[in-house]
Amino acid sequence: MKKFFLPIVVILLIFSGCQTSSQKPKYVFLFIGDGMGMSHVQLAKLYSDSVLKKDNSISFLNFPVASNSTTYAANRFITGSAAAGTALSTGYKTSINTLGLSSDHSDTLYSIAKRFNENGRKVALITSVSIDHATPAAFYAHVPYRGMYYKIATQLFKSDYDFFASGGFRDPYNYMQDSSSISIFELGDKNGYNFTTTLEGVDSLVSSGAKHIIYSVSNPAPGSTLKYDIDRVSTDVTLADLTRKAIEVVDNPNGFFMMVEGGKIDWAAHDNDAATVIYEVLAFSDAVSEAVDFYKKHPDETIIIVTADHETGGLSIGNRENHYDNHVALLQYQKVSKEKLHEIINDYLNKNNKPRFDELLNIISNKTGLNKEIALSSAEIAILKESFNKMVQAKNFSQKTLYSETDLLTSNVLKLLNSKAGIGWTSGSHTAEPVPVFVIGEGHESFMNQLDNTDIPKRIAEISGI
Repeated sequence: MKKFFLPIVVILLIFSGCQTSSQKPKYVFLFIGDGMGMSHVQLAKLYSDSVLKKDNSISFLNFPVASNSTTYAANRFITGSAAAGTALSTGYKTSINTLGLSSDHSDTLYSIAKRFNENGRKVALITSVSIDHATPAAFYAHVPYRGMYYKIATQLFKSDYDFFASGGFRDPYNYMQDSSSISIFELGDKNGYNFTTTLEGVDSLVSSGAKHIIYSVSNPAPGSTLKYDIDRVSTDVTLADLTRKAIEVVDNPNGFFMMVEGGKIDWAAHDNDAATVIYEVLAFSDAVSEAVDFYKKHPDETIIIVTADHETGGLSIGNRENHYDNHVALLQYQKVSKEKLHEIINDYLNKNNKPRFDELLNIISNKTGLNKEIALSSAEIAILKESFNKMVQAKNFSQKTLYSETDLLTSNVLKLLNSKAGIGWTSGSHTAEPVPVFVIGEGHESFMNQLDNTDIPKRIAEISGI
């Protein structure tokens, strides 16, 4: 029998080809679509493909890893943003409303952002809501209750992170507890943190050698947030703008960690506002595209993880009224968010001593297409008129919701539009649905199987060598 021996060089080549890369990513992006379930993503894609006629508009759907993650909290199956944010930032479950602490508040939990910072990597936290909101706060704060906005903001100054960008602060003067407190801005100045409300100001601070920069939009929407993308005008800053600027600020040879949150996907889903959800997911995808552009320049040194903290709204593409039919294209006639439509209706009612339903219905038609491009039956018009009459009689033009305000008429307008478009909602809150996980870049193989949210930061730390 003859014996055959492969040359040692060939053997080594075969062996090396079977191994995964030992390269550790220096540049780590973690994108969190707050409240973004798979249905939210698919709805945005369906709308973009059929209405906007844009191919590949959802950048992360082409990533080589498409998995999913469970999201439950330590003490509740349906999680909240604080508990989920802590799981995504630290790798440990905690209780509802808790940030950066164990479920019984006895131990402090530290985030991967802190570990990157301690390993000499720069850190940036970006969000479309306020920087002291639950998800971004989970990467630097340790409080028993997420509503402690002022205390959360004071802990930001202990983080030593490099760049923050958001809609601003929810309670910078501590009006909720003690208005005599030192303001966040004065406290930040004393701790070497520099504030600006322009992107040009960010550039100037970088040029001057500032180590810690906090950017807030100059014209925030309610709740100290970026405007909903559906309400945005050309001069408004987008999440993609902030992501691009953050990359410019923290790009360096040692690497960085960047968390980017699309926070108002969740807000729109709480409002059961499908058209606004679509535009928030597309804006989030545009931000991811900025990271993809960076990845293309550093493919062997970069990883991008896109996920969500939980699903909001129990969104379905399909409902009882339409059976197997779907009419997502009808959502193109909605020109403003539910929040903005309420403002318009509220303004009309407050300015008219004798408001007329036909006048208000015309305004609603121009903003939503109802009774214009989208036909309404006499019964449906009667529902809206009854809502109008109840509001006028009660002189109650506003109802508080979780993150904004609405009214009975606005709520029924959106219910009608969503119903006709074939969109279903099971909840105005969160659900326990698994959320998607998309990954591209060095080390993406670590995310290919079924995940829990606590696995994500652990695997980021492992592949990054921190």
